[in-house]
Amino acid sequence: MLELWIENFGPIEELRLEIDVPLVILTGETGTGKSLLLRVFSLLLKNLPYPLDNKALESDFINEFGHPLHLIARGAEEAKIVLSYNGEALADIELYRHKGRSAGFLSARRWKGGTQPYLDLAARSIIVPDERINFTRRMFSKDDHLLNVLPSEKAYCTLLMELCKENSPWLEEILAPMFEEDMLPNVRSYCDRGLIAGYEIRNLSSAALSLLSLAPILARLDEGRALLVAVDTVELHLTPLLQAVVSVNLARWAKRSWLECEEYPPPLLLVTHSSIVLAALQADTEEGVKDKLVRLEEKYRPNIEDIKTVVLYRERGVSRHEETKGVALPTYLREYSRFI
Repeated sequence: MLELWIENFGPIEELRLEIDVPLVILTGETGTGKSLLLRVFSLLLKNLPYPLDNKALESDFINEFGHPLHLIARGAEEAKIVLSYNGEALADIELYRHKGRSAGFLSARRWKGGTQPYLDLAARSIIVPDERINFTRRMFSKDDHLLNVLPSEKAYCTLLMELCKENSPWLEEILAPMFEEDMLPNVRSYCDRGLIAGYEIRNLSSAALSLLSLAPILARLDEGRALLVAVDTVELHLTPLLQAVVSVNLARWAKRSWLECEEYPPPLLLVTHSSIVLAALQADTEEGVKDKLVRLEEKYRPNIEDIKTVVLYRERGVSRHEETKGVALPTYLREYSRFI
């Protein structure tokens, strides 16, 4: 079980996020810290394979978030971040204000990740950022400005570039619903030349680029041996049909990975605002979705025990959370549905 504990960090007063099932859904209102959590995961996992170097770690945090002082919640003197796996602390970090000064400091008290197997598992973890469409377009346009990404985004960009150079089958697999629906012609793709189905990739629709950008998730779920795979805003630029299809397909891939990876199956963390995504996952959990666009068979359909929903919401100026088994529709979405 992978666990992230955060206290007085950004908008979050206190949160323990336990990832102990094949699929964890993170949803909630804007500004409550969902993307922030993924960026924290990325930075910690990125730094785990290396010996502790406070200066390098602080440099990554500053590049990612700004000065450590600005990460400490208003009214608090220090912030804490602890990452653990199966009860063993891998990283234990404190941000604190120096008394009498306005400066902030970063202190990594414990750093145990530089041992096997955590070194390999952390290095293979992939977190897909919400900027993924821009990254995908730049890669296929051979844009050197791709180097100007945040520290949390580098592992994702590196793997996606590798998949493109290899003409990986996962690039075709993730686009399969568009081929099935005749949104793309069934023409052989040459991703290393920037071509998909006879089109230059940079000229494809945002929906196709959004799907392409998720190929690293399928690759890791299939191969296994990672602490975490995650995607921020899975519904980004997808039509309602594709939102539903991709969420069900990813959930089934997560269950397949959980069942078939011999050791260290990677859990999937989905961040979403979409009621369509939540409704599709709920339907597959309760009844099963039978459609030609669902790529994996019924035996990989997740049940209520395989999914957990964590809802972030604002209360008295800070972010709090509720957790439940299965797929839950957040209160704020139920309230908005009255307008439809």
